[in-house]
Amino acid sequence: MIAIEPQTNDNLGNSSAGTAENCGLKTTARIEQTIVYMMKHLDRPLQVATLAAQAKISPSHFFALFKRRIGSAPMDYFTRLRMQRACRLLEGTSLSVKEIASELGYDDPFYFSRVFKSVNRVAPSDYRAAQLEMSIKTGGGRGASNVSDEASMPTISRKVQFA
Repeated sequence: MIAIEPQTNDNLGNSSAGTAENCGLKTTARIEQTIVYMMKHLDRPLQVATLAAQAKISPSHFFALFKRRIGSAPMDYFTRLRMQRACRLLEGTSLSVKEIASELGYDDPFYFSRVFKSVNRVAPSDYRAAQLEMSIKTGGGRGASNVSDEASMPTISRKVQFA
């Protein structure tokens, strides 16, 4: 039992022991798989239990590992992914805010707008207007938007790739 505890307590491979390192790699892969799962399911609400089941670990352990590895709670990260998708839809389509909310699995467009504003500090309609104005000032196209998309890409992904 004593030999197992260091391996399970160090799931991120901070130890130089080969077994703990392999465990860390497996954990990293599981977290990355759940991020991919999140990205594929932006159109519906998810729960930590669902993501933990994807990673084949308990919800409480998954939450702790995800937060340690990524730096934010799984649902906060998922919400940011959804709002990044909302930004792209606001920039690149003429869909209404209500349609975008529906596209992202929000039944209530007002709730979607509150979440959007809490993440982006601006209402969806104001965001679209600002992006349109920026596009006009820069000569059309999405040049300025692409820069913000790259800069706002999930910091989690960058963290996972370079950790």
